[in-house]
Amino acid sequence: MSTANRTAQDRADFTAFVKSEKVEADLGKTLKKRGVKPQDVGDITQYALMRLWERWDTTPENDRLRLARHAARHRWIDILRSKYHHNPVVDLMDTWLTETVDPASDPATLATQRQLVRSLANSLPATQRTVFVYTMDGMPPREIAKELELTEATVRSHLRHGRSRLRTLLVADNSA
Repeated sequence: MSTANRTAQDRADFTAFVKSEKVEADLGKTLKKRGVKPQDVGDITQYALMRLWERWDTTPENDRLRLARHAARHRWIDILRSKYHHNPVVDLMDTWLTETVDPASDPATLATQRQLVRSLANSLPATQRTVFVYTMDGMPPREIAKELELTEATVRSHLRHGRSRLRTLLVADNSA
């Protein structure tokens, strides 16, 4: 069998596998369960299919679906790592946390206050924390909504719930 025929046969086998196993639907469902945004599901699925195609000849038939799921899961993890390691919100949060304490305080008080603020802010759910930090940096809800692809009402709701949670946590911390 020539290389051209083998490649054509591989393409036909690959296409048949993807259709018969409903790989795209399976990956989409798995990714949605993990909380992946719908606009990212298609990109991650395509990435996983490309990885599967690259290893098509060397992957045993019974491991092909597993390889696609594995590639999709790891692509999502890479995207999350990239967002959290290069997210300007993390930098904004660090700046805000260091600026909230009076530098004239004695070092022990300063360290305690920084630790308290960090632990309280870090205890917020990710979206509330992001909205809270953007707000502390002076960004209005309309711009935050654009940045995070949310409605302005949702941003205000996250901010309200975040503030409420921080108040509760602060009261609980002071009473302990």
